[in-house]
Amino acid sequence: MQREQHPIIEAAGLRAELPEWARSDPTRRGHSERVAELLDGWAAELGLPERERVRWRAAGILHDALKDASIDELRSLAGPGWPDPVLHAPACAARLRADDVRDEGLLLAVAYHPVGHPDFDLLGEFMFMADFLEPGRASLTEERATLRARLPAERREVLVTVLAYRLNRLLDLRTGLMSSSVNLWNRLAES
Repeated sequence: MQREQHPIIEAAGLRAELPEWARSDPTRRGHSERVAELLDGWAAELGLPERERVRWRAAGILHDALKDASIDELRSLAGPGWPDPVLHAPACAARLRADDVRDEGLLLAVAYHPVGHPDFDLLGEFMFMADFLEPGRASLTEERATLRARLPAERREVLVTVLAYRLNRLLDLRTGLMSSSVNLWNRLAES
């Protein structure tokens, strides 16, 4: 018998509801809803069952749930080793874990959605791409639209391209790279 989904996952995936601890303004909510729509569309095209589509939509709704929290709150939740611009991601995963969410694939997707991780499952890879490719982003609009149109069929190729965009931006800014990003790049380069 299949276990019921966690109430937070169900509320986010079925009704686009955030947990009471969320700190997400209306603009951010719009971004999250567009990410969830992308994820749901790709999950449907992949023929995933409804339960899995709920899980994917939930990841999209929840991934930036703490984006508008204070830096101090985010640091206390995220732990060491995370640059300030991405603290919201591991903080959100930590908060979900504290609420007894035990879906490790979803937690990894949420925690590493801005930087990538070599252990991503299918959800993690698509979450990473959806966050970058969602149609509300103001820059690279034609490039993003072209990449979106190639999904889900060309998953690996688009994943490499999205990761390259993100890494190149950090390199242009002379910003350090997280080892998880580099390890994802190396995994993709070796396959």
